[in-house]
Amino acid sequence: MSSSQKTCTLLLVVLAAVCIQLYQAQALIGRCSCTSVKLKNVKGNKTDFKFLEKRPGCDRTEFIVTKINRDNTTQEICVDTDGAMFKAFSKCWQRIHKDESRKMECINRSRTE
Repeated sequence: MSSSQKTCTLLLVVLAAVCIQLYQAQALIGRCSCTSVKLKNVKGNKTDFKFLEKRPGCDRTEFIVTKINRDNTTQEICVDTDGAMFKAFSKCWQRIHKDESRKMECINRSRTE
């Protein structure tokens, strides 16, 4: 093998390693989960919610509510973070100190309001 062939082979190996590293980093960084239209309010039987704080790859806080549809399927819905529903859930979430085991308190509270 000539010197230029060795250099070219080495360059290709390095390039492949860089591509693999970038691909793996992209999977860790992620993107925003809410890319579609966000609702101000979600009607129906809510079963769960989650707050996704700002993170690499997404420069905004996201609020996602899970509800049960009439056919017993579940649906995750992105909720507008400027709406009243977000503010009520956020206030409750802070009040229970972000305790996952107490989420139903916030869900039940939203049903009575």
